[in-house]
Amino acid sequence: VEENKTYKVCVTGGAGYIGSCLVKKLLDKGYIVHATLRNLEDESKVRLLKRLSGAHERLKLFEADIYRAEEFEEAIQGCEFVFHVATPLLHSQGSQYKDKTEATVEGVKKIGRICLKSGTVKRLIYTASIVAASPLKEDGITFKELIDETCWTPLNFSNPYSQQWLWVSLIFLLPPFQFI
Repeated sequence: VEENKTYKVCVTGGAGYIGSCLVKKLLDKGYIVHATLRNLEDESKVRLLKRLSGAHERLKLFEADIYRAEEFEEAIQGCEFVFHVATPLLHSQGSQYKDKTEATVEGVKKIGRICLKSGTVKRLIYTASIVAASPLKEDGITFKELIDETCWTPLNFSNPYSQQWLWVSLIFLLPPFQFI
């Protein structure tokens, strides 16, 4: 990171637990932050972010939903780094996607394409859902005492998120910024 340079970054899912912690850390370090929220009418989430130190000067909020990934374009425009933290939590049967996993994978690909199209994004950093890490032991019933980077949800666990890690990791086996 160059000294005396103010970077503009985007955090998708900026009101979630990980997203809001990341927004706080970035503001504390002096970054200009574009944060997306599913609903700007949700006053508790907006208030949480606007109360952060540096938010008044360097935080801009955007409304965007992972089920409509094109909504992220404005938030990403002009940013050099994108932290893609947003993940679909609620899935309706009327969705264009068959399940949360498909919505997640398609969202990541669309966000990647938007980053390419922007001409300014140097790096896309993707985080999976917390559901990709599991406190469950291999038997799927009992819990591990410690959760760390070795704790992946078993792929045979009957949860669409257990497949998310596999599918999204396959996308990133491709060269950087080459999305299907």
